[in-house]
Amino acid sequence: MYSGMGQYLRLLRLTFFGSRRTFARPTLKRIRTMCVFIPWLLGLQMFHWLGFLADDVFFCGYRAIKVRSPMFILGIPRSGTTFLHRVLARDTGNFTTMQLWEMMLAPSITQRKLLMALGAVDRVLGGFGRRLVLALEARAFAQVRRIHRISLFEPEEDDLVLLPMAASIFLLFPFPFPEALWHLVRFDSTTPPPDRHRIMSFYRRCVQAHLYVHGPDKCFLSKNPAFTARIDSIYRYFPDARVVCSVREPFSAIPSLLSFLSYNWSRFDNDPRGCLFRDMVLEIADHWYRHPIDRLPHHPASQWAVVRYDSLTADPRAVARDLYARFDLPMSPAFAGCLDQEHEKSRRYKSEHEYSLEKYGLTREQIAQRFGDVVDYCNQCAQAV
Repeated sequence: MYSGMGQYLRLLRLTFFGSRRTFARPTLKRIRTMCVFIPWLLGLQMFHWLGFLADDVFFCGYRAIKVRSPMFILGIPRSGTTFLHRVLARDTGNFTTMQLWEMMLAPSITQRKLLMALGAVDRVLGGFGRRLVLALEARAFAQVRRIHRISLFEPEEDDLVLLPMAASIFLLFPFPFPEALWHLVRFDSTTPPPDRHRIMSFYRRCVQAHLYVHGPDKCFLSKNPAFTARIDSIYRYFPDARVVCSVREPFSAIPSLLSFLSYNWSRFDNDPRGCLFRDMVLEIADHWYRHPIDRLPHHPASQWAVVRYDSLTADPRAVARDLYARFDLPMSPAFAGCLDQEHEKSRRYKSEHEYSLEKYGLTREQIAQRFGDVVDYCNQCAQAV
């Protein structure tokens, strides 16, 4: 039986009693970090479950909301999913999406209404509270923002909403125990059906709760690289879902992914043994590249599309327009203007994130040998937008 608390107890047992000769070697820095992080994490999840219980008492109507034609943006991390997500999220006439504060602090309706009320009071008083939060997050996120733009008030990948179920792939950072969490990497293939049902049903309720707050008439927009392993699960629990898979050739995507994950890995002082960490990331990339290539063609062609990273970064305006035409979405003049702005910004953008294959002991020949079929697919993309 899948239980969020049961999974957290297992992760705690591995952290304190089973971490020797693992990635989570018990260094003094890691012990200090986990002694602060674990109470915060578990306390927050208990607070969330109280919010979910309150929802069933005060806002039980949310369970009747129909999730109509949600759109899921997925693909291996560092393939442009964040960029595409934030471009489409500007179309507030069609879409609603989760911001980071909602996932981390207020996944329940009760919590959101409380925090939104506090926000309204803060605005009346001059917005001091919001400015303070922005100043604090600027310091807290200073380093990671060189790699990934992040803010509590920005759209973010909603795998974080699964933390109360201990089913978020992000748990691999503080709890680097593949034996406990690897089923999330190969979700459709290896997660037992009863567990898949509990996790995906919980996720669907979170989407219903979001629509209850932001408007049941809106199309829910999700960006979630971890859902690249959940193609079949998405269509089972959201039969009319539209899936957009972003693809980027492995020669650039994999070193960028290794750089980004190693930064988060180091935050918890996990074992930096390069080849073991590198091979784990390559295995994730292996499945997340190939699973959508294999599974998307088994679903109606009108409900999915592939976007090439190069096309997206070169001309986001054209990519968005093609997606809207493919999925028969209306485009307002206001959003068309936003696309013009995004197009100009993308022409001027230069990333500060530096990475290379050589840093991780890899060569182009090794990548070509392991991911040759993926490279061919990225170059061809017969269904690409």
